[in-house]
Amino acid sequence: MTELHRCDRGRTLPLLHRAGLTTPQLATLEALREPRTPSAVARDLGLSRPATSQMIDKLVRKNLVHRTEGRIDRRQRSVVVSARGRDLIQRIRAARAARFEASLAPLPPAMRARLAGTLAAVVGALRAPPSEGAST
Repeated sequence: MTELHRCDRGRTLPLLHRAGLTTPQLATLEALREPRTPSAVARDLGLSRPATSQMIDKLVRKNLVHRTEGRIDRRQRSVVVSARGRDLIQRIRAARAARFEASLAPLPPAMRARLAGTLAAVVGALRAPPSEGAST
């Protein structure tokens, strides 16, 4: 990973700057793949609830997320990515994929194919439900 980051050096921050996002704001957007409570976002990101609330406020002002109230209990809040936020996330993901591909372009085709197979297997293993009796 260190070597891949070295090859990609200097490309991520300008992307975030053009989008007007900080790294924590991007992490918050990516944590909102589905509607979630601010408390759940805070827990997943390892942030305090007040810090997460401030982060969400900034994203609301940028029209990247929306807050909704519960229909029955208005104290229940949920946060969802807006259409503008989804578009931005998609553009950032596409730019990251292009940068990653460009970083790997110098590799021989057979090595890139092996890497793609290995990464697919790793992703599959990470998405698989934990097996019973597996230690963590």
